[in-house]
Amino acid sequence: MSSAISYLTGGFLVALLVSLNMTWTQYLPALIGIAAVVFSLLGLAACVFYATRVTPKASQ
Repeated sequence: MSSAISYLTGGFLVALLVSLNMTWTQYLPALIGIAAVVFSLLGLAACVFYATRVTPKASQ
């Protein structure tokens, strides 16, 4: 399960960087770019939260 969380975290991080770059260079319109960045940040935060809070409790 931790391998899947690692892949998801990396995927959301890459999506965040790509969406920030595309928003900065104005390939994505304003609202779509902001929505992509927010979605990527929320996904990344959810993965980090799950990895730090839920996974250690399951192994104890």
